[in-house]
Amino acid sequence: MARIFLPLAIVAAIFFGPLFAEVTTGSATGSNMTPRYGEYFIGNAVDCLLKLKAPIGEECASEGKLNGSVMVGQIITWASMLALAAAALGVVGLIPFIGRLTSIVTILAGLAALASMGLLALTLIGIDGIGLTGLRWGAYLAAAAGLLTLISGLAGLRGR
Repeated sequence: MARIFLPLAIVAAIFFGPLFAEVTTGSATGSNMTPRYGEYFIGNAVDCLLKLKAPIGEECASEGKLNGSVMVGQIITWASMLALAAAALGVVGLIPFIGRLTSIVTILAGLAALASMGLLALTLIGIDGIGLTGLRWGAYLAAAAGLLTLISGLAGLRGR
């Protein structure tokens, strides 16, 4: 069951959690940090999935920009879609022999979640005025869920 719920926890943490904060300035408020949620990156792909379309192509591509590039958004989107695929295969993986085979996809989903949150952190380090102070709890939660998913996949290879 953990190989079903942990990949779903990755997607929920990425979609609903604040991943980073950007500096915004206003004439009345001055300069403050505005949180950006994961929907900024994976919203188009989720919309395509809700319309029962494969999340590939231009209409499903990430439009979220960080440091002038959409690369971080694309990596986070692919990590989320891999986590959804791991959850779907986890249902089939309840059969004992197939469970060991689906553990590989679960391991890859955990690694992808860790790598995408690491890339987000590295990109934030390179932005003046934000740095690691801009990283929010959603990114930490997604990385923790990715680590637990990785551990769950490794335990599944052992037959547990």
